Amino acid sequence: MKFQIDQINNDLFKVYIKDNIETCHHVTLKDEIFQKLTQKKITKEKLVNLSFEFLLKKEKNTEILREFELQVISEYFSDYMENVKSWCSQGK
Repeated sequence: MKFQIDQINNDLFKVYIKDNIETCHHVTLKDEIFQKLTQKKITKEKLVNLSFEFLLKKEKNTEILREFELQVISEYFSDYMENVKSWCSQGK
């Protein structure tokens, strides 16, 4: 499954996922949340990318919310924040 990320503005990303059914997702990542999650150890785009890789291991692209703020992932998957910390410590 392939996906493409387009940064619309500083806080908004559009993610296209190509699979049997193509989907498009709008993801918001505000600076204060980004700083809190990563301490800017990785880029915003990298965090969105890794977050979608994480989501796609857990569910089908058709099950991912079409519009959401990135930190909402932790409300659905308790291990998300651990993964973010790991990505940052590895400098992925």
